Amino acid sequence: MAFRILPGVRVLEVGQGISGPYCAKILANMGAEVIKIEPPEGDVARQRGPYPGDNPHPEKSGLFLTLNTNKRGIVLDVGSSDGAATLRKLVKTADIVIENPPPSSLESNGLGYETLSELNPKVIFTSITPFGNRGPYANFKATDLVLYHMSGHAHGLLGAVDNPDSEPPIRAGGHQAELVGGLAAATATMMAMYRTRLTGKGCRIDISSFEAMVNQLISGLANCAYGRPTPPRELSKVKEAAIGGMVGAIGGILPCSDGYVAISPREDAQWERWLHVMGDPAWSTDDRFATRNARQQNSPALWELLSDWSRQYSKHDIAQRGQDQRIPCFPVNTVLDLLSDRHLTERQFFVEIEHSVAGTFKYPGTAYKFSNAEHVTDMPAPLLGEHTKQILTSLD
Repeated sequence: MAFRILPGVRVLEVGQGISGPYCAKILANMGAEVIKIEPPEGDVARQRGPYPGDNPHPEKSGLFLTLNTNKRGIVLDVGSSDGAATLRKLVKTADIVIENPPPSSLESNGLGYETLSELNPKVIFTSITPFGNRGPYANFKATDLVLYHMSGHAHGLLGAVDNPDSEPPIRAGGHQAELVGGLAAATATMMAMYRTRLTGKGCRIDISSFEAMVNQLISGLANCAYGRPTPPRELSKVKEAAIGGMVGAIGGILPCSDGYVAISPREDAQWERWLHVMGDPAWSTDDRFATRNARQQNSPALWELLSDWSRQYSKHDIAQRGQDQRIPCFPVNTVLDLLSDRHLTERQFFVEIEHSVAGTFKYPGTAYKFSNAEHVTDMPAPLLGEHTKQILTSLD
């Protein structure tokens, strides 16, 4: 019989936006009981969208709905004396407390780890902040955009930049820094749970989203440690679409009739097979492209020739041809492509969830499957204060 991974674990999420709610969502999907505590005005994510038909509504934000599935929700003003008293009661019943201030931290309201651990010595207090609770940047405010640039990732993104001295770096889409911070927090919280089971003692976990993002830059940090120069971002100098531009010979994104395809025939043997994929064009014997080093030195001219060919075919056609010849090659999917992807469909990654106000939509599921455990993916995000009466009554 399948069982949930975290049965009987109660989590209090005093989080807003992305990192805290995402951390709690991971635990909720594993079967933990997550109680989302929102201020009277609601989680700020309710105001961010996107919204169906671009009509703002606090119960229809796609961002909020996705990050808060499988949770129960209550409204509590922890800054008030009554709200603080209620939170103290809840903490006595909880295993984990998750926060990601600002606008205000639990500690600033007299509800920090030292206070809560006196009420519940086993409680795990996970605090996610941009830069952690100590260090020169500890009190700095930061958005996902700030964290992405400070962690060094934006510089490695190539783009339509003619003069990087006057044009600023770009960033990847989405909310990567905040999601990575939430993932790091969930991982650390699970480790702390194991320690608590062994020792009976709780702990405070200090998560720095900045450091979590820097950890993702391992290859770039290694390049610098080896004394390599900072890679250029100008497309006229570098055609490879890779982190830091540190790939050898050829490898990157080609335009197609229906989008883009990524290829990487870096080695000479792979290059020979790639030429066969292209039908052995007349320029294939050109000395400028005869060796890996030569292709690297003449990549702008080579890239134009490759693009002229690739524009005639679909991305899936080229990807299949390349894979048939054992060449790293794959289509660059759009979000719409993912919703109909046959692999994701086969693995039932997307799940349909009905929300009483927003309606029924497809939601992303989990990236893992357990042979003898189930994960929870079918409970809609709570309405603002939906379970307040039910949960608070149970404390009496």
